Amino acid sequence: MAEGMTVTELADVVGMTPRNVRAYQSRGLLYPPVISGRVARYSGAHVARLHLIASLQREGFTLAAIKRIVDRPESYGAIVADRRRRFRDGSSDIVATVPVPEQAIRKALPGLPEDLTETGVIWRDEDGQLVSHTLLVGVGRMLARQGISEQVLGTLQLDAAALGKQIGAMLREHLVELVDDAGNRADLARIAVQLSATAYEIAFLEAATADGHQVPANTPT
Repeated sequence: MAEGMTVTELADVVGMTPRNVRAYQSRGLLYPPVISGRVARYSGAHVARLHLIASLQREGFTLAAIKRIVDRPESYGAIVADRRRRFRDGSSDIVATVPVPEQAIRKALPGLPEDLTETGVIWRDEDGQLVSHTLLVGVGRMLARQGISEQVLGTLQLDAAALGKQIGAMLREHLVELVDDAGNRADLARIAVQLSATAYEIAFLEAATADGHQVPANTPT
């Protein structure tokens, strides 16, 4: 399924009707599918976008307002930051993972390990299907639509994940020596990641912005 869902399969996954899916697509809210033969094929990125649309509708946004939000990088960024917060505090109404297409990933990034779960951004669900975090897939697809290359998108995720694993392992070793209770260690780790993420975001945005000036990190991970 991850390599390409029909519109009926996509509708079943997100709890909508094929008519709903086509309506969102006709309004420009959904990315065009890949056409294989004469069949439209949808991916996990479409699942992520449809869940975001449904979430915004539950909050009272009209489809016209949602289109403005997802089409503008500044408003889309704010929505993503809010959804990240909700995932952290357990209040998210969006599914946490969506399927990812292994063949397409390997074609775009041929240097990946044989076991994609070693990347730190892909896992296997209880059915053995490869999945990734909904926000990674959704935001990645949005950036791809803006012209960001697959290689750059891969680097953004894989290098950050590798660094996170390295720093996390270092912290774990320190906390094991410092704190006996596993629950307390987990709580401290959740605070520590805010420290690292804020520092990462400040440095990242300073380096990535065209004018090179420092950008405050208002929405740390």
